[in-house]
Amino acid sequence: MPGVTGTSPAGIHALPEAAERLSRGAMRLVVGAGVLDGVGALVAELAPGGRVAVLTDPPRKAVVAGDAAATGRSDRDALEVVLGALAVENPRWTVLVPEGAHGIALDEPTLADAVRRSQGAALILSLGSGTITDLGKAVAHELGVPLVAVQTALSVNGFADPLSVLVQGGAKRTLPTTWPSVLVIDTEVVAAAPSRLARSGVGDAVAVYTAPADWYLACALGLDNGGFHDEFVRPTIDAAPRMADPAASEADRVDGLIETLTIGGLVLGDAGSTAPLSGCEHLFSHVLDMAAMAEGVEHDLHGAQVGVATVVSAALWRVALDEVRILDVDPASLRVPDDLRERVLAAWLPVDPSGALGEECLRAVERKFERWHAAQWSVSGFFADREEHRAAIERLLGTPEQAVDALELWGASTRFALLDPPVLPPRARWALSALPFMRDRMTLADLLLLAGRWNDALFDRVLTVAAEAGGGV
Repeated sequence: MPGVTGTSPAGIHALPEAAERLSRGAMRLVVGAGVLDGVGALVAELAPGGRVAVLTDPPRKAVVAGDAAATGRSDRDALEVVLGALAVENPRWTVLVPEGAHGIALDEPTLADAVRRSQGAALILSLGSGTITDLGKAVAHELGVPLVAVQTALSVNGFADPLSVLVQGGAKRTLPTTWPSVLVIDTEVVAAAPSRLARSGVGDAVAVYTAPADWYLACALGLDNGGFHDEFVRPTIDAAPRMADPAASEADRVDGLIETLTIGGLVLGDAGSTAPLSGCEHLFSHVLDMAAMAEGVEHDLHGAQVGVATVVSAALWRVALDEVRILDVDPASLRVPDDLRERVLAAWLPVDPSGALGEECLRAVERKFERWHAAQWSVSGFFADREEHRAAIERLLGTPEQAVDALELWGASTRFALLDPPVLPPRARWALSALPFMRDRMTLADLLLLAGRWNDALFDRVLTVAAEAGGGV
């Protein structure tokens, strides 16, 4: 993957201004080639003379100048660069976060251990991809100190927001943490990251084809208190085509990926929620992650799973709108299933026979449907204006084919069986069936459940449409 080159004024060189505006001054963005060498000055400015805990994980992170391959120069180690850049006035120590059987699980013990080992720091410096950055935001939040986050890959959009995906009771939950005081994106670092991380970032980015529609639906039904605001999705929708343009150079597509992911993170931070860019496709990935954690087995990168799930989610929307005609139902016919508790617990029993994970998810699902019962006035208003809402949703949606084309352009997986490790058809189908039974955020899957259409016949049709587009199982 090449280093980032110059772009139009709307491209990555406008990102520092966007960070200032969208974070309301809480986060500074430093982006460009070689900016890692200036990290010591940033730390000294934020914590003059203070102690620094450098939070990272075992894999080596390289720094490769754009002409390194041509000149035969060896790369540098990003951790060594960071440690060497810190001034002697800033005593530092490294907090190395161990990896488990399926990578780093951001569960309660991991967070508690990182907080304990970072005690006494005046500043946290995280060096890593999305998981380490999420952990750094959580540790800095717990200790009440600033965070300098050094992004080492283009793997997710979660670097540039004040939120962290953490594991509580075995379930993945998105929680408010803290903005990085400074986010450092050195293009010579992200260019040297393994290509599978960039493919994961593309998977996270293509969620823009489906997630905004889920968020709009929740807001219009009255189940998202913040309400829908176009400015929390439009910048990412506008940026995404640059990373998926087959006529563009590889360098320009990388520029587009940096912009799409960073803008995505910034607008989520401004919204105070991941909901604008996290719908059924992210639910799918979270469900797969939780199953793997419960069983103690490996799973692929979050974004890689999200990319494939976006193809399926786009197919779900098409089937729901065009065949089920979900927006044409009588709202009086929408009912929470009488056997909701049994269905939630049964959904999770195959991966956690103890029932603990099912109980954790049940609490979240019950909160969601309590809000549904309280929102009946808004629900009636939604269906009274169904044509207006149908048009708005269509404007926000991409197609399964668009997602497949973007993923294939980057060599990313379009089918669950092509993930590493592969997700076989029975597990993928189970994950699809579990979507309404995981968290408290309203999506299309919940509306289909309320309409009595969340069943095997629907799953068959959705997976068929996804396969016809070139993705799915």
